[in-house]
Amino acid sequence: MLYRFPQGFKIGATGAGWQMEGEFGKKEGHEHFPHLMHEMDGANWFQGVGPEVASDHYRRFREDIPLFRQAGILQYRFNLDWTRFIDDFEKATVNEEEARHYDEYIDCLIENGIEPVLCLEHWELPAELFKKYDGYASRHVVDLYVEYAKQAFRRYGNKVKTWFCFNEPIVIPQLCLLDGSWWPKLHEPKRAFLWMHHKVMATALAIRAFRELHMDGRIGTILNPSYVVPRDPDDPGDARAAQVADAFYWGSFVDPAVKGEYPAVYLDILEKEGCLFDLTEEDRAILKENTVDVLGINYYQPMRVKVKETPVDRSGPFHPSWYFDNYDMPGKRMNPFRGWEIYPRSLYDIGMRIKNEYGNIDWIVSESGMGVQNEQKYKDENGRIQDDYRIEFIAEHLAWLSKAVEDGSNCHGYWLFASIDNCSPYNAFKNRYGLVEVDREQGLKRRLKKSADWYRSVAETNSFTFKEVDDK
Repeated sequence: MLYRFPQGFKIGATGAGWQMEGEFGKKEGHEHFPHLMHEMDGANWFQGVGPEVASDHYRRFREDIPLFRQAGILQYRFNLDWTRFIDDFEKATVNEEEARHYDEYIDCLIENGIEPVLCLEHWELPAELFKKYDGYASRHVVDLYVEYAKQAFRRYGNKVKTWFCFNEPIVIPQLCLLDGSWWPKLHEPKRAFLWMHHKVMATALAIRAFRELHMDGRIGTILNPSYVVPRDPDDPGDARAAQVADAFYWGSFVDPAVKGEYPAVYLDILEKEGCLFDLTEEDRAILKENTVDVLGINYYQPMRVKVKETPVDRSGPFHPSWYFDNYDMPGKRMNPFRGWEIYPRSLYDIGMRIKNEYGNIDWIVSESGMGVQNEQKYKDENGRIQDDYRIEFIAEHLAWLSKAVEDGSNCHGYWLFASIDNCSPYNAFKNRYGLVEVDREQGLKRRLKKSADWYRSVAETNSFTFKEVDDK
């Protein structure tokens, strides 16, 4: 079956500064939060590998970017690293040497026919601000972030026309402060939800600054909201469980970004459980008046839930899972390497939800991808990875997305995670996501994978052939 996307739809990819660049040339004392995570808990990162070298993209971007173009990437979301770009975090003075690096980086993208898309923060909170102020627990850090954003707008606004305030702002407060999965491995819900709220406020305030500076372009935020699916939507208990899970893992960031307000269920439960942050009338007005122009949605797997059946221990700190249980659906398809469900149909459902509940705002699939371990075993006689599994994964997701676009959802792009193999928290280089291989056994040598050829053909024609998809 032939699937087509309309004119203006862009095939692209993403990269995260700290996951790719390495820490070469960093000013002393300018570490970011992931550096701290690795420094304090590096033994639990796969093979101990952290962000110090990553993919060495900082030094090798002139080699990498032409490969990105060969892989069909037409739009590219990269991260400005706050800890590189800003010299003095309190005064928001620019580090001119690093600013010139990003000047050259953007120019290299444009010279290779790739539209640059700039994201201001993907967990690169300066370690100094975490240690001194507890990061986004402090409204002062929000103000410092906004001043950093203003400097970036002024510096690169003549070349970059699409901006995002954050990528996945929920992750660090959720995994580090609420769930206790990542360092510092805490279970402090009130602190976690305050961090989340201040990131929501930072988004709105940066958007206000963008518009006050009369920037030529559009601005939004990139979220990884869970698409929540109840075990049985007709069962009242399962439906209520899904409503709560949705409020915490979808609505807590999507609603203020697009609608300018939090879900009532979210605020009610936080107040009931003693975890509600201070939400002033002034803050409510700021949220209402400074919503996004464009929304990025990162999608990997659905979140399936059911009515709460396991006992709740209220002697410990609050957790949203007090109100629902995860549902392990029998027969679901899995990526065995990552432990995630493969359910491409969700891209259609997300598209319809954005159309019907969020004013059909302009949106982009800002991350989607398949991480696979030991990809070297799929190399052919020429040493090239034959990743047909990745081609099928992308094609099936694009097929469902094309149906959403055909049915009126205002989606204008699909960006694969990732352009190149890179370092992720704890996973490090265990599971590979890139169109471009980084061979750590051969001096980080780069090679295009088979999927790069297929992806380029999709980008060049905005179409592809694949089987007719169903909802299984």
